[in-house]
Amino acid sequence: MKPFIQSHNVYLTPLSPIHIGCGEDFEPTNYVIDNEILFNFEPSHLMLNERERTDLLNAVNRLDLLAIQRFFLNHKDKAIANSEYFADVAEGLAQDYKNQVGKVSQRESDGNKVINKLSIERTAFLPLQHLPYIPGSGFKGALATALLDQAHQAKNNPKVNAKDHSHLLKEYIGEFEKSKLRHVKFSDFIPQSLAESKVYYSLNFKKKLGKTDGKGRAMALRRECISMGQYRAFQSQLTLTKSQNTFSLTELIDALKKFYLPVFKKEMELLQTRNLVSVQYVKSLEKLISLPNVALIRLGKNGADSKTYQGENIAKIKIMGAKGTPPMLKDSSTTVWLAGTSSTQQTDLLPFGWALIEVDPTTENEALKTWCEAQTKSKFDRSEILAKRKAQKAEQARLQAEAEAKRLAEQQAEAEKQALLHSLSNNQRLVMDFVEKVQTTRERQADNTGSTLLKEAQALIESAVENWDVSDRQFVQAQITLDLLKSKVDFKKKDTEKNLKKSLNKLVTE
Repeated sequence: MKPFIQSHNVYLTPLSPIHIGCGEDFEPTNYVIDNEILFNFEPSHLMLNERERTDLLNAVNRLDLLAIQRFFLNHKDKAIANSEYFADVAEGLAQDYKNQVGKVSQRESDGNKVINKLSIERTAFLPLQHLPYIPGSGFKGALATALLDQAHQAKNNPKVNAKDHSHLLKEYIGEFEKSKLRHVKFSDFIPQSLAESKVYYSLNFKKKLGKTDGKGRAMALRRECISMGQYRAFQSQLTLTKSQNTFSLTELIDALKKFYLPVFKKEMELLQTRNLVSVQYVKSLEKLISLPNVALIRLGKNGADSKTYQGENIAKIKIMGAKGTPPMLKDSSTTVWLAGTSSTQQTDLLPFGWALIEVDPTTENEALKTWCEAQTKSKFDRSEILAKRKAQKAEQARLQAEAEAKRLAEQQAEAEKQALLHSLSNNQRLVMDFVEKVQTTRERQADNTGSTLLKEAQALIESAVENWDVSDRQFVQAQITLDLLKSKVDFKKKDTEKNLKKSLNKLVTE
């Protein structure tokens, strides 16, 4: 008798870049790129000194996006030191960032600036671990597509209209408490180690060559993707609860194979015909997907063809027409989206979203592991960056603490100065004003060229000798010393120092 609850470990290996949308973007105000590495940071956590903070606030108050971009670029060391999340960056995209950040891309005829916003669509991530992951709901949605198509094929693939999906979903799988998928639960696919991601250009190409070229009309996008070739990098827990109205593990795997293998083969044939992907890459994937005990699946943003019913004459994908014309419904899209390392790349591109899953493997998948090891890895050492970031953060914290200690000391000194001034007599304040004047004088003076400081000191001493009481005269002698005057006045005359000593002595002898 089968147990009421069956649990299975499901491992996922990316075969191509996978982008799982999360509704967030990297912006040049929260990331910098250095040596083809993206460093994401929280601007409010940067350890800025008073001048830097003022510069940033001024740029923000002016709503000067270019100045803000340049500020973070100019202070990238502090941004890197405070980053918690980072990703590899395609070389062409990194170069475009270097050439465009903080600069005007063009000017309109009315003189208005067009700014390079340089936003990057972020893939789903774990906020505490600062790593990419694959939500279980996204995986279950891709599985549901396969199950729906299988049920639809069993009915001889009848034509599907634009509004039929909800009815078919209810008929084939059921909704809410009657759903056959209610007894199939996938936890999130969590990275098993330091899973890597990479930022690519997402490029649009026509399936059929046009009269001019094969580029699609859509603009190139920037997307962070889970890097391909990470062996069993993500793990999920599949839980099946016993019910007559549900799917078995065998049925689930069978549905994935029957749906995604034909989609894969059809797409790869097209991409090779258009010379958009490497033949060698496709052949390597064909060997992997034919391995025993694996199933192919497609996840994330990858176009519409793998998210809809398969078969001919099934109108289900909305194709936008030229401006002013209504959209059309077709059985497949007219363009494909591919990952590229530069915005102008047209060959050796990569499809989005393909992955292999393995359920409860008992041994290593040597063929898959070998293929993964042969794929290009990130150009950075994550542990080295973390160590460097930790050291930079500690150094900045030390400098910040020193600056704060200095500020507090100066604040305390000023408070003590003000308290002292309040306790002084009017004569004593005159003395302290002169002392401050000496201390803040920048250029040195000489007694043989008529030093103003020396003349003021002599006048102040003579006035004190003649008119001040004993306590004020003693205060003068304590504050206006030979060392104080020599710090800013060169005694070149023979008798200057001797005469000053005599004058100072009179303060306490008369």
